[in-house]
Formats: sequence, structure tokens, C-alpha cells
Amino acid sequence: MNTAILMGLFIGIAGFTFLGKGLFLYTLGIYMDLPNVIVHECGHALTARLWGGNIKSVKFNIIPSIVMSEGLLGQAIIGNRHKLGSIFSTLGGYVSQSLFFLLITCLVLNGQTLLIIPLFLAIYLMTNLLAADKSFWQNLIIFAVIASGIYLYQNNLDILLTIYHSFDTITAVFIIWYMAGLAHQIFIVLRLKTNTHWDGSSLAKDTYIPTVIWKILFLAVMVGAYFSYYWISNIALL
Repeated sequence: MNTAILMGLFIGIAGFTFLGKGLFLYTLGIYMDLPNVIVHECGHALTARLWGGNIKSVKFNIIPSIVMSEGLLGQAIIGNRHKLGSIFSTLGGYVSQSLFFLLITCLVLNGQTLLIIPLFLAIYLMTNLLAADKSFWQNLIIFAVIASGIYLYQNNLDILLTIYHSFDTITAVFIIWYMAGLAHQIFIVLRLKTNTHWDGSSLAKDTYIPTVIWKILFLAVMVGAYFSYYWISNIALL
């Protein structure tokens, strides 16, 4: 991860977002955004829980036809006890996905990249376990991966070491995947029309602060997180 890669990917994703057309590119955009959307929706849910609300369910659509018909890649269905909780839970989406990339950057700079995917899975697993309507199969897969790791550690360390050494490559792919998705989300928010229903319009309704202000705020947070490697590195050199 360096500034040249960040800028090159950012420009490439801009072209993809504004010039790309057709079902294939639409489908590619869905899968590009998936890790960001998972953290985004979990952010809504966990923030609601912190403010005394409850998590009813967190669901994700990965089939393009369903995403096109429903207009949603993911959805956190939550219950808030008061208006302030509703405001903060709505804020929790874009802020959480930005903070997670900031965390990725810090882990990369500190040489602790192997923690990134486990933390990502832990966020999703915790959200799902706290939800009233739990996704049995998704939880089962995550638990199976964890149990397999423990079993291999106790019985066949050689296989686990092989997986461990290949994990650097897997983690690098995940970082680029998340980074591309965050850039894509930035340009999606940038091109949102005033009458579109999204987090900014919900906050405008609850706070009477215009949607455009929330749009600028979210863009600033996401762009700041995307280029966090650049500004953290510069701060470290001071």
C-alpha cells in the first residue's frame, strides 16, 4: 500500500463508476462493494445496540437481479428507543466502514496485517449473534472455519503453517478489495441525486440539516479514510 497505488486505484474506480455500463460491470460493482457494505450495515446495527436499541436482522443480497429489483445490497433492520439513537445508528454506516479502513491502514503500518480478516469476521459474527433473526448458515460457516483452525493447530500444524504463509496473499487481496469498494462507495455517494433515499436523506429528516451537508460530511470522512495511509505516514515523519 502506497500513495501511488491509492491514487491509481482511486482514478480507475472513478472511471469505472462514471463510465461503466452493462450487467457485467453492475455485477462487478456489487461484489466489489460487498466487504464495505457488510461493515456498513454492521455499523448501523452495532451503533443502534450501543444506544439502547435492538438488532432485528442484518441481511445481504449478492444476486444481481435481487439487488436491482430491491435497490439494496445490504440492510440492517434495527429498533431504536429514541431519536438520538436513530441519528447515531444512521451515522454508524459510512463512519464504520471508513473507520475499518483506517484500522486496516494502522495494522498495515504496524505489520499486523494477519489480524485484518479475523477482525472483519468477528464484526460480522458479533452482529449476527446479537440479532434476533440470526443467519444460521452464515454463522455455521464462520464457526466451522474457526473450529477447523483450532483442530489443525492441535493435530496437523504443517497444514496450518501452509495456510498461514498463504494468508499474506489472501490478506493483500482482501485489502485491495476493501480499498476498491471504499473508493467505489465514495463515487456512488458523490453521484447520488437530491431526491434519493439514503442515509443522508434520513439524517436530514431527523436533524433538519440539509442532505447536501451530510453528503459533504460522509465524503470527507470516506476520502480521509481512503487516503489515511498518506497522512498517517506523513504525521509519523514529523
